[in-house]
Amino acid sequence: MHTTQTNLLAAVRDSQNSLAWDTFYRIYSPLLSNFTHRLGLNDADADDVTQEVLLIAQRSLQQHHYDPAKGRFRSWLYGIARRQSLAALRARRRRTRVQSVLPESGADPLQQLADPKGDEAVSAVWREEWRYAMLNEALRHVRCEVSEKSFEAFCLYAIDHHPVQQVANQLGIAPSSVYVYKSRVLEAIRGWVARFEEP
Repeated sequence: MHTTQTNLLAAVRDSQNSLAWDTFYRIYSPLLSNFTHRLGLNDADADDVTQEVLLIAQRSLQQHHYDPAKGRFRSWLYGIARRQSLAALRARRRRTRVQSVLPESGADPLQQLADPKGDEAVSAVWREEWRYAMLNEALRHVRCEVSEKSFEAFCLYAIDHHPVQQVANQLGIAPSSVYVYKSRVLEAIRGWVARFEEP
């Protein structure tokens, strides 16, 4: 079910569709949580922002505020996440008067988020977390599409970075098979992401 992002976003518009909401939450909650943490928000603030963004997105989708003709969903969701993160950082600054820094750039995240022209580092964090979210969901789907041995070889070699010979020995396969399995799983991952993100 929900084989594309378009299908999922349409399904989320139905407030009675709990399966669609669960899928939406599973995909985008970790993305938002990781993004807000990387901006320097503490656990409580990151959780609050994540929930706020998800609720705003759900309400906006149900009321047809998101228009695919005006841009990609990832950009639209980024705008919401950016605004909510900025509000949380401002509120925290008022509460604590303590500045935090964005690890990737050493810059003040509040200043970067407040400047629409100067948030390239923040936008780069978003794009990276988006790719991770898509990879995680793709892996969940692809695991059912490929053989167990293919998936295990891929995880051991491509994700856990074990040497080819070690993976081959552990799974009782030829080293060349590790490369073949990796290639098959990568192809399946790319295919899933392309289908899911298709406009």
